[in-house]
Amino acid sequence: MTNTSLSRDIAPAAPDENCIAVRIDGTMRPIRMRGQPIYEFYPGWQPFALHVSLLSTPILRMRNESGQEAYWILDGSLDYLASCLDDLPDSEREGMVTAIAPFFLSLTQQTLSAIRPVEPQKMDSVRNLGRQLCEELLREWLERSPPPGCLTPPMLPQNGITFSADRPPLPAATLVQLLETAKGLANRAMPVILSPHGSLVLRGYRVLDDPDLVLMRFADPNAGDVFYAGLVRPAPELDDSHGIAVLYCPQMNLILSERPAEQAATIPFRLLARFISDPDAIGKAPAEPVMKFGLSDVAGKGFTLGAASSLPTSLPEFPRRTSTATGADSSEDIPPAELSDEFSTHHRLPPADAP
Repeated sequence: MTNTSLSRDIAPAAPDENCIAVRIDGTMRPIRMRGQPIYEFYPGWQPFALHVSLLSTPILRMRNESGQEAYWILDGSLDYLASCLDDLPDSEREGMVTAIAPFFLSLTQQTLSAIRPVEPQKMDSVRNLGRQLCEELLREWLERSPPPGCLTPPMLPQNGITFSADRPPLPAATLVQLLETAKGLANRAMPVILSPHGSLVLRGYRVLDDPDLVLMRFADPNAGDVFYAGLVRPAPELDDSHGIAVLYCPQMNLILSERPAEQAATIPFRLLARFISDPDAIGKAPAEPVMKFGLSDVAGKGFTLGAASSLPTSLPEFPRRTSTATGADSSEDIPPAELSDEFSTHHRLPPADAP
């Protein structure tokens, strides 16, 4: 286990030789609970990373013999605070979310809404926090942001929707046409669709393939628009003919579904979580998002217009937004140890008294 540079002070202490401690900047610091050094952990669990600079408070990651992971949130003296984000006082939780918020803003800009998605700075550091904590922080951050508008076709105003002052209103029928197109994409190995502006044939790729939700990503580099089209699968025993078509436009924070579906509102979270946890979700994006007539695709097969010629040609225009990011990460070797009975099946029991 390694530890990167320390960005803030951690209160020093002189541990005795039997307590569990970590070396930070050349000084041994004990891991504490209720102010007292810890001498043993529950059998089968071992800490393997300490992160001290990415968030507002240190994070100790642990793993058991079966590979299951958990974490402790510590204070500046490396004293135990909680083993779940929800168990923190509001002020502590707010501090952690605020510390990582610039990264999530950058992630949204550079992956969710970018024509050619790229990993933002600090991505590896954030991944090193572990999937459980990353997703808890992401949920908290999204709850502080405006929720997406979740609409069905009857909710669209018939006289159109204006997304930009310099563009004409988009007729409701145009969005409905695009939604109908989405339903046929779920099983396409190489999905293609006409640009929302009707002049380009866009090459998409499967970015999400969950049992209950599949999404393809498309980007129009000329217009600067990105959208996700796919299918909600309401039950595993039903085939895709029973699925619910869904369209997500991140630039206008709009989700349009064929009919109400609870999975629709989870799309922004699922996509961002996917980009964090799986590098391939970004790396698989086509280098050229526009199909070139007369050229071969990546599989060596020529493209024919028939794959997209039946799709609508008058589609929506989506505005854009920008953001920035910051962040860093640390970890350091910790002596082999066993985890205290902090952890129940869900690793959320309150701590027992320190030895």
